[in-house]
Amino acid sequence: MLGLLLSLLMLAIPADAQESRNAIRPLRILHIMSFNSPYIWTDSQFDGFKAGLGADVKVQYQVFQLDTKHQSSAEEQEHNARRARQLIEEWKPDLVYTSDDDAVKLVTTHYINRPLPFVFSGVNLSAKDYGIQGASNITGVLEREHALETIHLIQALKPGIKRIQIFSDNAAYWPQVIGRIRSIARTHDDFELVGVDQPVAYADFQRLVLENPNKADAYLILGNFNFKDAKGADVPYPQLQRWIAENSKIPDLSFWEDRMLHGTLAGITVSAFEQGQGAGKLARAILIKHQSPASLPIKATTKGVPIINLERARQLGITPRANLLLSAQIVKSYEWAK
Repeated sequence: MLGLLLSLLMLAIPADAQESRNAIRPLRILHIMSFNSPYIWTDSQFDGFKAGLGADVKVQYQVFQLDTKHQSSAEEQEHNARRARQLIEEWKPDLVYTSDDDAVKLVTTHYINRPLPFVFSGVNLSAKDYGIQGASNITGVLEREHALETIHLIQALKPGIKRIQIFSDNAAYWPQVIGRIRSIARTHDDFELVGVDQPVAYADFQRLVLENPNKADAYLILGNFNFKDAKGADVPYPQLQRWIAENSKIPDLSFWEDRMLHGTLAGITVSAFEQGQGAGKLARAILIKHQSPASLPIKATTKGVPIINLERARQLGITPRANLLLSAQIVKSYEWAK
């Protein structure tokens, strides 16, 4: 009789109250970063994830850094991925949150249609590219750059810019990003993509930047982590960014906040916080509202944040108009000068 009464009481609890009760139950979430921390792109995604999940949810987090920007060889990446997968088996999280492409490629794809739910953010390739489209246990947030808006911003800063040159390292996800930019260029006559260079050697990158063989008006910098020095080691990206600022007289643009902090002139950036927040909301739907990951669509975020580095503008002899300054987030100095 007592058991029956308890069952009836449980049924009488409103759905909102049951959700609140479930949210108090401690949950284990393993966050597998493609990159490392501290790093503003990675850290802002994680902050957004926590906000999207909600402060009312009691969570025990564990973080694993694949650190693929510093440990970039195939052997290093696979070694770290095995460690991450081992941690999943040993710690038995309720959900795994992966950020950026490498974590999806190296970890998430090993758990397709398994009971453990996965949520991702910051992914440049499509779900189909990774073979996770339609997977019963995987959903997430795609990263889509604001290419045309960024080009229009640089043109507003310096009228007359039309010829755009792309520079990037050769990480596996950049060809699709470059492909999207090529598609935009084919349908817009207000700019021209005059070249795409992905040198492996840092010395070759430096030479191309200085020579500007395609007579570009502006440089669009994508990947900046995997250029190799004379010993075959990856050149630290702050070092590369500083070299560009101190040696190139060509206006430069990019899509990520940390680039403007480290000397790039301007860009309409992808919001890392919004990426993570979207993933956090998906995790809440799965863990608290008990929705199936497959029922939650994989989508891209839409918010873009204009950022202008005033010190770089001054160095290039550019005086931004007041309306641009009022509508943008302003970086007043170089990170290395602080």
